[in-house]
Amino acid sequence: MKTTVFHLLFIVALAVSSCTEPTDMLTVINSDGSCYREFNECPDSAFLTGNFSEDHNPFPTKVDSTWEFAWRYKKSELRKDFPISKEVFDSLKDFSFSNRKIEGRKNRGDILVYVRKNYTSVEEMDSSFHFKTSNEWSDLKVKHSLETSFRWFYTYYTYTETYPKIETEFNIPVEKYMTKDEAMWWFTGRPDITKGMIGVEVREFAGSIENKFQQWYNDNLWSQEFRVLLFNYQQVKNPPVSQTELRSLQDSIFNSKVKQTEDFKMEQVLDDFFKTKSFSAFWSEENNPMNKYESDLKESKFMQYFGKEFVYKLILPGKIIQPNNAIVQGDTLVWKLTAYRLIPADYVIEAQSRKANVWAFLLTGIIFLLAIGSFIWKPKRF
Repeated sequence: MKTTVFHLLFIVALAVSSCTEPTDMLTVINSDGSCYREFNECPDSAFLTGNFSEDHNPFPTKVDSTWEFAWRYKKSELRKDFPISKEVFDSLKDFSFSNRKIEGRKNRGDILVYVRKNYTSVEEMDSSFHFKTSNEWSDLKVKHSLETSFRWFYTYYTYTETYPKIETEFNIPVEKYMTKDEAMWWFTGRPDITKGMIGVEVREFAGSIENKFQQWYNDNLWSQEFRVLLFNYQQVKNPPVSQTELRSLQDSIFNSKVKQTEDFKMEQVLDDFFKTKSFSAFWSEENNPMNKYESDLKESKFMQYFGKEFVYKLILPGKIIQPNNAIVQGDTLVWKLTAYRLIPADYVIEAQSRKANVWAFLLTGIIFLLAIGSFIWKPKRF
């Protein structure tokens, strides 16, 4: 397996973090149960002038006239005259369009556009919000729910958004190499199994989990590519062993030559094990099935998920009481939402807040005062 394929998961995850501008996705829940979802991007000139087709739409979902639009240029106030007319463009000092068509950074000098969709309830958002077909996450069926609990003085809100586990096509479970809690911590940060550790201990613990993850990842890649090799083994010229013998040696070769390595090329591993050049010769043939398999792996749906990343923001009514692994920025909860978090299981964004029922406090106070007054005041008897 070539280096670029072996480290693909790491490389893609790092590339997403360093090279792709995350999409801001804001969800706001109102106290009456209504809500809205908002995105912001720097579109091209066609979108700014009213062309909302998929070729020019930079947002992860389809937008149309049912959405609200606002925009600002540099540090100007928000404006709602959208689409933007030629006369307005001409009035913007030093304005120039970005060169990109759809994707790109929110460069200084671009016009930043905000799009918002209002929903009468979370149930309506759950049934009608979808990622557009060209988005890398278009096939993910995201579930949204809101539970409201009235408890006289306070109303409690529990919001949940669930992103389904993505299909990796790996047939070797991660539990073969680490516990469920270790896997969940490695991919999602929860549960907090490092609680009570100091920095040095956390570093050592994280290193051991990384080794276990690498062994699991190696095992799956080795197993998948080995299966392809066995299927096409009749094409190998001057094979050192029969197909049956090669199959019987799969695990022993992996354990002795691959399991503990940080990188491997299957053809070199097999050449070294059998003292031959037959496998590297097979890999070097034009249009050979092994290189096609590696190319298909790079273009697989699993890898496409890593082409999108969100900075997910949530605002709930009242005071946050359970942020559940979110970063708290004022009244806003923030999560980093990446495909990496969707590997081991469904990824759940959840938070709870409570809002004081002012009328309940006032009514209780009045009742309390009346009760005291009735106790103190005694009517005169004749």
